[in-house]
Amino acid sequence: MGPMTRWLVLALALCGLVLAQDWRLSQSQSFTAQGASAWRYTLSPRTKEAQELWRRLSEQYRDHLRAGYRVDLGGWRVYFRGGVLWLAPHCPKADNPACFTFGALPVEKARQDRFLLELGALLEEGLGRVRATGGSLTLSRLFRVEVARGASPPYRAAPSGWRP
Repeated sequence: MGPMTRWLVLALALCGLVLAQDWRLSQSQSFTAQGASAWRYTLSPRTKEAQELWRRLSEQYRDHLRAGYRVDLGGWRVYFRGGVLWLAPHCPKADNPACFTFGALPVEKARQDRFLLELGALLEEGLGRVRATGGSLTLSRLFRVEVARGASPPYRAAPSGWRP
């Protein structure tokens, strides 16, 4: 295989990865007469299929949390302690499917693995950004955290889109 063919194969593979993305991390900031507000980051599913998968999975996650269990999202864990929702570091090998709470969904395990691994990677990226700038990060349908610039975890969270 020549160098040009290798580059073409690599480019096609990268395009496939870009098109297969299930999640998006968006950021926004408002400006008023008093100046700029804190940064807001939102992690949400990108496609209709991903939205439906996340709807089903987040419902199971909320039920876990209501029952007093934890939810593992790669490098982070969500749980209630003392009636307060917390987000804390969890798994040092966040790119490992064993670091996630899996749902009972009618999809292949490999599909759920890819979905959760992408979620975990973007959650890590979003938390890195919010720690650097200060502001909030929302994982749609699950939680919202307010983080002061440079603050260390665990972070106090609030349910987003549901009631405990």
